[in-house]
Amino acid sequence: MKRKQIYTGLWASLLLLAPAVTSATSAHATDIQTGQQSVATSQLSASQSTSSQVASNQLVETSRQQGVASRSQVTEVPAKTAQTTNEQPAKSAAKAVLNRDYQGALKRGAQQLVASQDTEVWSALALISSGAQLTTVQKATFHQVFAEELTGMAGHYSATDLERLTIGIAAIGEDPTQFNGVNLIAEIIKKAATAGITGQVYGIIALSTQDYGSQANQTINQLIDLVLKQQNTAGGWAFFGSVSDLDITGMTMSALGMHRDQPKVQSALDRAVALLKTTGFVKTTGGFLIPGGFSTEENSNSTAMAILGLAAAGVNPATTFVGDKGATPITNLIAYQKADGQFRWMMGSDDGALSMSTEQAVYALGQYDYLLKGKGSIYNFKKVVPEPDPKPKPDPKPAPAPKPSIPGKKPAGESSASSSSEVDLDKQLPKQPINEADEVPLTGTTATQDALPQTGHQSVWGSVLAGLFILLGVASYQTRRLKQR
Repeated sequence: MKRKQIYTGLWASLLLLAPAVTSATSAHATDIQTGQQSVATSQLSASQSTSSQVASNQLVETSRQQGVASRSQVTEVPAKTAQTTNEQPAKSAAKAVLNRDYQGALKRGAQQLVASQDTEVWSALALISSGAQLTTVQKATFHQVFAEELTGMAGHYSATDLERLTIGIAAIGEDPTQFNGVNLIAEIIKKAATAGITGQVYGIIALSTQDYGSQANQTINQLIDLVLKQQNTAGGWAFFGSVSDLDITGMTMSALGMHRDQPKVQSALDRAVALLKTTGFVKTTGGFLIPGGFSTEENSNSTAMAILGLAAAGVNPATTFVGDKGATPITNLIAYQKADGQFRWMMGSDDGALSMSTEQAVYALGQYDYLLKGKGSIYNFKKVVPEPDPKPKPDPKPAPAPKPSIPGKKPAGESSASSSSEVDLDKQLPKQPINEADEVPLTGTTATQDALPQTGHQSVWGSVLAGLFILLGVASYQTRRLKQR
């Protein structure tokens, strides 16, 4: 009878303990499953990221190969009826897809200039405007070429030669006021005003590449006045005669575009833009040609200068000038590019100075890129000097110094919450030694069982142990009672 009572008590205790054991087992299994799912999710994310990267790389490579293929299949067309040669048939319609990848064309053109070892001033400008970073060797090579050319002049300087060299010298980050023993800026100030339209236009540009002082600024204003007076009734400029020429009109716009804050400059630019839009733009090709001008056929040089001037004046040629089937000056210029990166002068012909047409096309596209990115003129090489932070003003009513506090006593009115920010956690909490085996790897694509979450079931097992102690206590108590009977 006594044993039966003992067994009854033990079974009652076990029944009380069973829910805790079941809960502990379930919690442990759930934690393991959750941890494994977390690891699986992490591995899946890593796999998807890798797959996405591979797919992206494959897409870029495919696009590159398609671009090369499209350029190698150029259909040459006579210049007067020139269409963009990088057209591809669209899947949904018979319309041709124009090549609008100006950045790709810009990069290929710059790479071609480097490969051909072009050391002209305009090559340096083209490379800088394309976003390329010149190496130390490239800068040294340009320096040597510019210095030799300056020395070869033997003191007999023309305004345009000085202006051209100044642009190149400033482009490679050197000082035109003291280059190879010559102050080119001082010489330009002497000669530019009497140099004709080209010398005056590039005088504005050269003197605006950096801040060269008050005398240079006065000369810039003088040259701007002279150039504005030479704008014809149609709104353009000419090398000679009264008919506007695309090249000098674009060049002049690029110079005036650096000084749109000057009185009358913006209105002159507006008239030039109107001329290009109403008279110069060829809707069938997206290019430019002014009838009766110096250029009698469409060519990449004239189109490049028009793009240069428009972009420098703040006008987007790709949205303001849209022709048949979406042709624009940008798509037209890109169509002149060959598979090796060079730009033809005439559509469908490799005759002419392709190095010059490549230089002009590259820095024209560079100016277009500057426009889209809000970077101003490609001729502006002024270094941006950050303004120093203003000196902080002293507080007229400085806060009183805090009184030393008595250990163990809080200042009056201060609560525990308000003083919590001053608690030294290193002193309040004992530092625990780090067990390297418990650390979770920060990198890697796999996880071990040791790295699974270990929270959630420790507290339940504590309940199990407590239940066992209760069970033993009940059994002991029942035994003593039976013995007393």
